[in-house]
This record gives sequence, structure tokens and C-alpha cells, in this order.
Amino acid sequence: MNDDFLDELEKSEEKFKVTLKYPHLFPILEKCSNAETRKTMNVAADTQCLEANVPILEEVVVLRQEEAKILGFENHAAYVLAVKMAKNAENVLSFLKSLNEKLSPVFEADLKSLLELKKEETGDAFDGVINAWDFRYYHTKLVETKFQVDEDKIKEYFPIEHVTEAMLSIYQSVLGLTFKLTENPHVWHESVIQYDVYDTTDSSFIGHFYLDLHPRDGKYGHAAEFGLSKGCLIGGVRQYPVAAMVANFTKPLPDKPALLKHDEVVTYFHEFGHVMHELMTTCNFSLFSGTNVEGDFVETPSQMLENWCYEEDVLKLLSKHYTSGEPLPVTLRNQLIAARFAYVLNSL
Repeated sequence: MNDDFLDELEKSEEKFKVTLKYPHLFPILEKCSNAETRKTMNVAADTQCLEANVPILEEVVVLRQEEAKILGFENHAAYVLAVKMAKNAENVLSFLKSLNEKLSPVFEADLKSLLELKKEETGDAFDGVINAWDFRYYHTKLVETKFQVDEDKIKEYFPIEHVTEAMLSIYQSVLGLTFKLTENPHVWHESVIQYDVYDTTDSSFIGHFYLDLHPRDGKYGHAAEFGLSKGCLIGGVRQYPVAAMVANFTKPLPDKPALLKHDEVVTYFHEFGHVMHELMTTCNFSLFSGTNVEGDFVETPSQMLENWCYEEDVLKLLSKHYTSGEPLPVTLRNQLIAARFAYVLNSL
């Protein structure tokens, strides 16, 4: 593990304290050469509250089936899909089968590449398997060797303050909006930032959003957008939408700003896309407001908007080396773009 990562950790005597939050978990799974350490972290992350949750999940499965039957559906899948774009389980299975047929040859090629890397590294101890705790580690190695994409080097060009400023500028320009820091903000933690949103055309007020970007004790552990107030009409009066983006990006160090890996930049764009989906609504009914859409459509706007992170001109705008101020060099930008769809395994 590199010094930057170790410097972020609490240390007790000769041991480092790590949590299961993303800023600790993912770097260990991606960079730690000790397979037992990766396994310990992976198993711990995937079995949190196992004893308490398994009986609950077993009961949920039974109750969902009972609910579906009472409502006249064959099973829970038929019940939940009836109001989604897919409409029924047959359509879902057909889609997945078609996808599997197209991706299987590429999957096998990717898997072979990972196995070759593992065999080269482990020698006589090679077990012929890419375990759950092996995937991120060897995938990182594969991207580094084939495309020369070094995330530790690339993240130096993505200090979070600059990425935030550039990203907000792009969204304002594309959507015709103006963001202003809220005077006297009402926030739940000192690190949270609140913005007012206006329509640039007529300066009309649209709503608020919050950015809550760094981990802390007791905080939600993933990246997500939460609608705090739906945009709608109540008694003929407009209720303005309010949304919060929550993430767990690495905190700044005393001598270095918080630096984002490129996939974290993509996550930032994606989740903020949900914020914009929430705020741009003109719906009159809260039931259909913002992200209250079919469950198999709700990710579509954000998946579309995150594509900006792979456009060469946008990468230049988003990047600014934290010491030199230079944008991401053309060579590194091209390597990132080339590696985007390199491995099917990374998306499964």
C-alpha cells in the first residue's frame, strides 16, 4: 500500500486501523498484494450483520410471495415488474439471456487475462481461480499493464475542490442553471455545503441541493442521492425540490487536498445527475416528481450524464494537478478513454 493511503489511517503501536468504508475497502482490494488481507476485508464487508439479517431476509422472501399471491400475481417478480418498463419476468430473462450470449466470449477472454496475471504472480501456489477478493486486485494490474493507467498518478489531477467547481460549471452550462452558495445554510454537519439553484433565463428560483462528500462515523456508507423534498403543488402553491448528494470520498490530508480516482469522478457526475433529475422536475404531483419514475429507468439520466467524464475536452476541464495546476496530459486522457470498455468483467 502506498504512503498516501497509510498516512490517512489511524495507527496504534505497529498496527493500522481500517474500516469497511469505501475509502479503505476499495484501495485494499485493488492494491494490497497480500491475498489473505484482501480476503479478510472482502469477507468482512460481504458478511456484515450476517446473523441478524439472514433470518430477516428469509422471512421477507416468504412474505413477498404471499403478498404477490394476495394481489393476484404469480410471484414477487411479476408483481414488481408490472409497473416497470420491463413489464414481466419473461422480458427480463430474455434480455439477460441475449446479453449473456453477446458478452460470454469477451468475459472468457477477460477472465483468461486475469488468470494469467495471477499465475505469473503466485507461481506454484496458483489455484486456477479468480476469487471475489482477487478480482479488483488483478483487474487493476491488468489496466495498469495494458493501458498504462496508473490511478495513483491520475488522481493527482483530480483534487475534489477543482472537480466540484468544474462539474458544477458544466451542469450549469448544459442545463441553463445558476448555482449559488446558500447564505446562512441549514446543514447537518459542518462539512456539508448547501446551494441555491436558479433558472439562468429568468432568474426564477428552482430549489436547493446539498453536497455531503466525505466519510464520518455513523454516516451512510455508500454514494447516493436523496430527495429531501419533492417538487410539486400543494394547495396550489409550489413546493420547491430539495436534494442531497451523499458520498464517501477520501478526506484531505494536512499537506494534500482530497484527490479523486477517475472512477470516483464518474461516481460524482452520476450521483449529481440524480440531483439534477430531482431538481429539474416540473411535475405537479409528488408521486411522479423527480426520481419517482419506473425503477428500471431511474438510472438512465445519470448513466447518460456520466459519459461527460470520458470526453477528452471535459477531462481537460475537470482536471488540474494539485501542485502544478496542469490539466491531465493528452496521453493519460487517451489511456483512460481507451480503457473504459476494456474488460467486461468490470461491469458484471
